[in-house]
Amino acid sequence: MIPAGPVPSAGPGPLPAGADQLLSQLTALGSDAVLVLDRSRNVIWASANAAALLEPPPPAEHPADSPPIPPGTPLAQLLDDPRAADVVGRVLVTGATARGELRQNDWRRILKAVAAPFLLPSGARQVILILTDITSERRLSRAHQELIANLSHDLRTPLASLRLMAETLTGEARGDPQASRMFATRIAAEAERLHALVDGILDLSRLEAGVERAEIGEVDLLTVAGEAVEELLPQAKERRLTLTLRGSSTTALADPARLERALSNILDNALKFTSSPGAVTVTVGGSTGRPTLSVRDTGSGIPASQLPRIFDRFYTGDRSRAGRSSGLGLTIAKQAVELQGGEIKVRSAPGQGTLVRIVLRRP
Repeated sequence: MIPAGPVPSAGPGPLPAGADQLLSQLTALGSDAVLVLDRSRNVIWASANAAALLEPPPPAEHPADSPPIPPGTPLAQLLDDPRAADVVGRVLVTGATARGELRQNDWRRILKAVAAPFLLPSGARQVILILTDITSERRLSRAHQELIANLSHDLRTPLASLRLMAETLTGEARGDPQASRMFATRIAAEAERLHALVDGILDLSRLEAGVERAEIGEVDLLTVAGEAVEELLPQAKERRLTLTLRGSSTTALADPARLERALSNILDNALKFTSSPGAVTVTVGGSTGRPTLSVRDTGSGIPASQLPRIFDRFYTGDRSRAGRSSGLGLTIAKQAVELQGGEIKVRSAPGQGTLVRIVLRRP
């Protein structure tokens, strides 16, 4: 915890006259936090934004400005990663610039640290430490790596199947009309799966890049829900599930095409994770005065540990039960609904099924 306390007024001290004012002007030009440390790794001077970067974030219900970091504060009290002391120590020993990557506040922040010697006119060596918050950059990089890994996995399976079936068709099944028809049907199904996967990736990339624009207007949710239900009725019958639509005409502000796609993705997911005999019910109505589309299934439910991840790209929970799911449907649904100014809420528990609710804006 950073101790509270006033910053001493400028004047004769460890920093050369006017140096603190110059540092303040320079640090005000960017978002980097800057600390000047003595040989004991105690703070001599800290930029105004350093406390906000190094303090644990305050509770949302009690926001407050972080107090300034007073001179004399030990570096170890500000940075809980021991590598911070190592970066500064290398500068003190070698006199050369040192760099490192630090974890702060139990990994809630990732900081890039650059330390360099700061020489006084007397010849005494101090250290200037520049800290840059790269948390978002690292998370984006990690998400990109996971995307590539998951995409490689999901593409490899249908491609391997296509290759095997093509080799069978041109080999041992070449003279067997019945086997040829069967393998041709399976090849068409795998090709369709690949097509859907690529379409999903393209849709998601456009949504996340912000290049898509929603055509917002007044929409009858009962009509949109009816079209989505009609589209998925064959899938429900094939799985011996009941798919029903309830509710009354309700008007909302939405993009009808994107809303139907989002609802279809949610319904498709509900049907895949509901065992026969079971039911999936779509309800059109209002929730706390706002237009709402709800999808309730009688499936096995989702454990609490998995709920925060169900909208992650390529996340399918138990793959043995996900069947041919790409893990993109719910991600696209969430992005599409939020693009229209709406939100998706999920309530589920093992053995109690799942309720997914799309809440939209009123006209």
